[in-house]
Amino acid sequence: PLGSGFSVVEIGSKQMIRSVPKELNPDQATVLEAIQVLGYVTYSMLADNLGWEHARAETVIQDLLADSLVWIDTQAPEKEYWSPAMMNDSGD
Repeated sequence: PLGSGFSVVEIGSKQMIRSVPKELNPDQATVLEAIQVLGYVTYSMLADNLGWEHARAETVIQDLLADSLVWIDTQAPEKEYWSPAMMNDSGD
């Protein structure tokens, strides 16, 4: 019903519209789920909570940044990565 190239994907407990024909890999989905729960992620949060090495976290975050699925906040002491889809979440 959404038309060519659009689909609904479920990330955690949220449904999102995918406008580009690209699958999320399991690490990307995990980061987006963590953002859904925590509001944002940092490299150290991913290392502490998921046991990921810095290189793994960086690769996933850079891929999500390249696809505009996360935005970066450089004003915090450690860079924070936010999902624009979660910024106006009313808790639904």
